[in-house]
Amino acid sequence: MMNEEMNSGSGNNTSMSLLGDYLKQKRLDKNFSLEKLSQKTKISVNILKSLEANDFENLPSAAYIKGFVTSYVKVLGLPLPEAINKMEYTYLNILGKPFPALNHTKLMSGTQPTQPTAENASQVPVQAPHEVIESGDSIMENTKSILPFAIFVVVVLTFIGGYKLVSSIVESEVNSQRPKDLGPTFESSSALINNPKPKVEEAKPLETKPAVVAETVATAPVAPAPVAEEKKPEEILEARNFPPIKFSKIKGPLFFTKSDAPENADETILPPNIKESIVSDAQNIYIRAVTGNTWLSYKIDEKPITSQIINQGSDLYLQGQIIRLFLGNVNVTKIFYNNYLIETPTRSGVKSLVFPESSNEKFFMPLFPKTKDDILYTAEEYMKRQKIEEDELAKKANP
Repeated sequence: MMNEEMNSGSGNNTSMSLLGDYLKQKRLDKNFSLEKLSQKTKISVNILKSLEANDFENLPSAAYIKGFVTSYVKVLGLPLPEAINKMEYTYLNILGKPFPALNHTKLMSGTQPTQPTAENASQVPVQAPHEVIESGDSIMENTKSILPFAIFVVVVLTFIGGYKLVSSIVESEVNSQRPKDLGPTFESSSALINNPKPKVEEAKPLETKPAVVAETVATAPVAPAPVAEEKKPEEILEARNFPPIKFSKIKGPLFFTKSDAPENADETILPPNIKESIVSDAQNIYIRAVTGNTWLSYKIDEKPITSQIINQGSDLYLQGQIIRLFLGNVNVTKIFYNNYLIETPTRSGVKSLVFPESSNEKFFMPLFPKTKDDILYTAEEYMKRQKIEEDELAKKANP
């Protein structure tokens, strides 16, 4: 069953437009479809939909949200500071807490905010982190405290830099007066034959040593071939689209069937039409988001990997011979396997599942690793492409 699109947060009575409304309107103004924007930004369509719907609860961490917004506005040519300001304001209004401080920012000013309502929404502080940092008084106080130390450091660095500059000039002048060593010189055999012999005084016969010349030619050192500069390990890793991932074989059961669970007979959770749709010789998976929203990626047989968000109250029904699932926020769901509820133990809230269990030994964890350009692959395909990429990089490093 297909999920309905998430509701936009534009219903809040705020003095500033919410991020999702702003982004969607700008996208439509520039005649960009979600699919086209997804190709340009390498962000999945489902993520873009959640972003435009102000659905922060179903997006990854704050660092990822900021990265999505940055890529979005870069493609559309929008001002980044304005978008960041709206992102922080929207995050505060939707979730009732400030946007988490990242490495380059500070928390918004003020005490712990309360959940915004229609009455107090206009009073919520909307000062952006970069505006807090630019507060003149705090900057001046910090500058006064470190000014003496900064002056001392500048003096020391100036002295050291001047000494090195003078030393380099003197060394350059001295080296320019020395004759350059151009290495051994060689004459062609024709030049040795055609050159007339110099006049020789009888008292001092010229000592000719052709054998020595020949020996010099034969034993003269050959200039080594230029060696290609070896790339540092971190530079090689940065160039990789398939960075190293530690894979492991699936061991043990991933879920437990609860044949006596009361949910098996609860038609409000497991509808009759779902029960009647079961195919005996296939894997039948029914997922219902009961107490919250969940996101998942799945692969049915040889079909492509699909990613989807299931909103609270919505569901998804899958059938196939082999089904692989990776779910986030799995604890808000009820999952039925062949009309029986299953228990999915997890501490992190994310869960990998394989149906039937007899197929576990064929696959590796993580089931669907993501590349640097934000594309999902199966573990087996990722390992193959990782090896190809390693071989290509090795050839470039050692041509």
